Amino acid sequence: MHRTKQGIILVCAGVCLMALVCPATAGAFANEDRVALAKGLAHYAMGYRDDLLGQTNHAVLEYEKAEQFDESGYLIRLRLGTGYARLNMLPEAIDQLQVVHQLNPEDMQSHYLLALIYSNQRQYDDAAREYEIILKTFSEEEPQNIEIYGYLGQLYYSQRRYDQAIEQFEKILAVEPNNADVMYMLGSLYLETAQKESAIAILQKSIGIDPEHDGSLNTLGYLYTEDGKNLEEAMDLIQRALAIAPENGAYLDSLGWAYYKKGMYDKALETLKKADIILKDPVIYDHIGDVCSKLNLNDEALKYWKLSLELLPGQDSVLQKIESAENKRVSK
Repeated sequence: MHRTKQGIILVCAGVCLMALVCPATAGAFANEDRVALAKGLAHYAMGYRDDLLGQTNHAVLEYEKAEQFDESGYLIRLRLGTGYARLNMLPEAIDQLQVVHQLNPEDMQSHYLLALIYSNQRQYDDAAREYEIILKTFSEEEPQNIEIYGYLGQLYYSQRRYDQAIEQFEKILAVEPNNADVMYMLGSLYLETAQKESAIAILQKSIGIDPEHDGSLNTLGYLYTEDGKNLEEAMDLIQRALAIAPENGAYLDSLGWAYYKKGMYDKALETLKKADIILKDPVIYDHIGDVCSKLNLNDEALKYWKLSLELLPGQDSVLQKIESAENKRVSK
């Protein structure tokens, strides 16, 4: 007997759902229950077919109809939550996926989807909680955890939970010891936790593995620049990064700051102004203010320091510069 592809899809979808919603004693259902179940299965199968065809709007409509006939079917809710997420109906997606948790606490796909949605909405605590549940469920030796470690590390970084972020990325590095991207992330995190020597060592290693890793090239160059040592090497590293990503505002800032450290103030100001066009950043404004101060452009310096403080309040060093500049104004 010949069946069309769509027919096979519908039959398979119906069988999958039947296994999830029907007890072995199917004969125990009352006749009207069987009719309702059959209708639910039909709508689910149509939704599943639409999903496979990429017709998410139609799929969601069918899953909603299926839900009316079987409110306890966790697979329907999972499909519905996934569909809502694809349609950017995030509150509805969250509601459905939370119900999936109640109906089937062992379903990891719903936790993963919720983590992605929470991350998208910048609800980092909620996203981290979902990833932590997944990690507890799977053995730490399983390779699929590498992806979760990465997501969790990024979330901790966003929350400024740097020590926890370091722990996650170090777990990845234990499995993938030549991962230059992870080394770059760890270098940045070591800097945030005042582990400068560790940052330098791992960034050097990252560049050794991938000589064109622009993030590592720039960060190491900026580190050398801040120290005021190895300025020629610092500029070489930063320029290599810019050769790969010439329109990166952060990299232009690093180069401008290297010019500043070398006493090339006009070149520094020119480069930092280019960075400002691309990226509005408190560090760039602070650097422009410092260069302007060296060039005796005191009003300009004050303007940029204030811009830096507007973008990132609470910078003690910038506050001190502003107070000093304003006191000089008054004394004149």
